[in-house]
Formats: sequence, structure tokens, C-alpha cells
Amino acid sequence: MREGLILILADGVWNDDRRLDRLVSEADRTIATDGAFDKALYRGIRVDEVVGDLDSLTPSGRERLAASPIPVHVYPRAKDKTDLELAIDLALSCKPGRIVVYGGTGGRLDQTIANLLLLLKGIPAGIPIEIVSGAEVVRAVVDRIEIEGARIGDTVSLIPISGRAVVRTVGLLYPLNGEKLVRGSSRGISNEVVSLPATVEVEEGVLIVVQRGRSG
Repeated sequence: MREGLILILADGVWNDDRRLDRLVSEADRTIATDGAFDKALYRGIRVDEVVGDLDSLTPSGRERLAASPIPVHVYPRAKDKTDLELAIDLALSCKPGRIVVYGGTGGRLDQTIANLLLLLKGIPAGIPIEIVSGAEVVRAVVDRIEIEGARIGDTVSLIPISGRAVVRTVGLLYPLNGEKLVRGSSRGISNEVVSLPATVEVEEGVLIVVQRGRSG
């Protein structure tokens, strides 16, 4: 399944119906985490698997899930991994070409931070993981990427999560030419796409790239 897309529906904020509809249409497989199954039912989204402790499901969601043929991976509430991490592990075991998490931000700040760091799990396997939230797409980068779907005027923020990252960019308003971004500094925040293709290359370290599209 190396060329496929696995979509993971998380139980955070769902705030971009058009983008979600596009992701659902592109996905080869859709995994819902716990309470996200209720959201999927409401939106009429077909789910292939459900992962989690099921503590966030509504009674009607539990009934619908129990009456369906959908495989459910049930875990105890007291566990060492969040439902989203378990879903990412399941998706990685399928060796897809790409994993996209929708609804992985919003709500509790601790969970949002942990979810963003889960992007790193795809690096050893060479499988890119993205978190999509509204107009924003978040990626972890250790090599070179072209910023997919970028448009002139998009905001791009470069945030090192290693101690430092050595970065080169093309197509951004404030170019970096093998310069260092240091963890704990805000230097890489709010750059802007001024030409296409826009690329980010990490020569050393690990970078979180946050792309925010223009409204409208």
C-alpha cells in the first residue's frame, strides 16, 4: 500500500468541511479515533477501522459501532499511548505512502503539543505524516520538501524541534541559505510564499513546517 493515503480522524476540532471532504475522497483507508467516530457518523463519512478506549463515544455511537462490521481496536483507558498515537502506529504498520491526521489540534493544549510531536514517528519509516487543521498543514521535515499546495501569500513558519536546524529555502520572502534556526527562538515564524515552487531543505536537525493558506 506504499502509494496510498491513510486518513486518521482525531477527536479534536473539525473546522474545514471542504478540506475534510477532499481528504475523505482521496483516502484509501480511514481510521477514526474514539469520539471521532461520532463526528464521522454525523458527517456521513465511511470509516474502515476504529481505535481507542471508546470512552468518548456517545451511547448512540457505541450502538452504531457495535452493530457495524467495522473492526475495532479497543484499549484500556489506563494506557501508555494516546488513541491518536495508537492509530498512527496502526497506520504506519500498513506502510502507506502518506498519513494525514484531521482533527488533531484544538481543545487541550497538552494533547495538541503531544499530537504535533507524533509527526516524528513517520521519520524512521520514511512515511510523511501531516496534521491538517483548518487552513493549516503541519509537517515534520528532515530533508527537502516542496510545500505541497502552496499559493503566493501563504504563511510558512519554520520551527526547529532539535536543538538547532540548518535550513535552506526557495520561494520565501525571507530566504535562508544554510542558516541556523535555534530551538527556543521565534526567528522562523511567519515567513511568506512569494514564488513557486516553494521549498524547504533541512541540512541538519528536525524542523516543524506550518503552512497556513490564505483565507478565501
